[in-house]
Amino acid sequence: MNLEELRKRREALIENLGGAAAVFAASTHQVRSNDTEFPFRQNSNFFYLTGLHEPDAFFVITPKGKTAITTLFVRPKDPKMEQWTGLRLGTEKARELSGVDQCFEIAEFKTMLPKLLAGHDTVSYDFYEGETLWPTILDSLKTLRRNRKSTDPRPLKTMDLGELVGRLRLIKSDYEVDQMRSAAKITDKAHRAAMAFSAPGKNEKEVQALMEYLFQLHGGDGNAYDNIVATGENGLILHYVENDQPISDGDTLLIDAGCQFDLYASDVTRTFPANGKFTKAQEELYEICLDAQLSCLAFAGPGKSLKEIHAHACEVLVEGMLKLGILKGDKDELIKENKFHKYYPHGTGHWLGLDVHDQCPALNEEWDVVKMAPGMVFTVEPGLYIPKDDQEAPEQYRGLSVRIEDDILITNDGIENLTASIPKTIKEVEAACSADYKEFLP
Repeated sequence: MNLEELRKRREALIENLGGAAAVFAASTHQVRSNDTEFPFRQNSNFFYLTGLHEPDAFFVITPKGKTAITTLFVRPKDPKMEQWTGLRLGTEKARELSGVDQCFEIAEFKTMLPKLLAGHDTVSYDFYEGETLWPTILDSLKTLRRNRKSTDPRPLKTMDLGELVGRLRLIKSDYEVDQMRSAAKITDKAHRAAMAFSAPGKNEKEVQALMEYLFQLHGGDGNAYDNIVATGENGLILHYVENDQPISDGDTLLIDAGCQFDLYASDVTRTFPANGKFTKAQEELYEICLDAQLSCLAFAGPGKSLKEIHAHACEVLVEGMLKLGILKGDKDELIKENKFHKYYPHGTGHWLGLDVHDQCPALNEEWDVVKMAPGMVFTVEPGLYIPKDDQEAPEQYRGLSVRIEDDILITNDGIENLTASIPKTIKEVEAACSADYKEFLP
């Protein structure tokens, strides 16, 4: 990663630390089964500030007036271990790639941390990801407390780093937007290929395999989350991930899948007919969802909030369901009493970035206080899910599901839809279903 990009991120954090020391932990390998492990995925905040994919590392920022000392602790070079588990950066390469002031071997972390924390009245770490880090911090505080001869301040307070870094990550730099555009371009290819490839008689897992292959074929890291490839009634399960059922004629496929590019996520959902042609009922339900999504995109912009966008989506969806007879009654009362919730049980969007559900600045502020500003990226994903056994809904809609999701960047004067090229209208979707998926292959 560009060192200037990392420098700006760290300087912005230092300005908000108020003199507090900050301690970050990298991710560690997670056991999958016995002595095998899941593929390594770096902690997003650690990566945001260091640009490193190195596991089992620590990063410490110790402000000194308007500047700060940045210190890394990484695993030492070890030819025997590297023969089994892959190359390690070592201290020299880690310092070069991250641009920090100093770098030491991980064995020195516990002994050096008290010295780094000395002179600070507050130590900050991520309360929600620091369970294994806190014991080491606590030991350091005990060490400082026992040193009665020292006149330096010692940390007597703790502060949550998650909120501070979350606020910084909410506004994407030009570099970050470029990574997300790259992820979106690859996701476009995979969704188009899925529409062209899917057909009655194939299996959900074949479609999943094709998309994940294309994510990597075209330069991505793989998928940004566990992809959803849901045929027929499986689309009613919001987080369906089994992806192992046969595709039947007359089904729609609801695919929620996004590529990850240098850890930056895309998150896209499309719904399309497996045989290439929507039925009348499928089309009617789809158009309501599409109207809601397009209306939300026109409504979104600087100064709006996720809560306002969700409320706007609910109005359009309820109006559409009233027209189709899925809901009955007064629109305002239905919305006030949440009567639509069984058909639309989730929110209309979430922040997007290094995580597919990117950190919100503060849980109690996400909906009510945070207003859209240039550089923020979020999703807009209205959906409708009509349970098969719902006797209140007209029979032709029972068992149907639709979700349409795009990735949206707030600009100075409006929005940029990063995933706008992925087919979405009825005409575009049916045309994509009749294309040849092999055009996306080598």
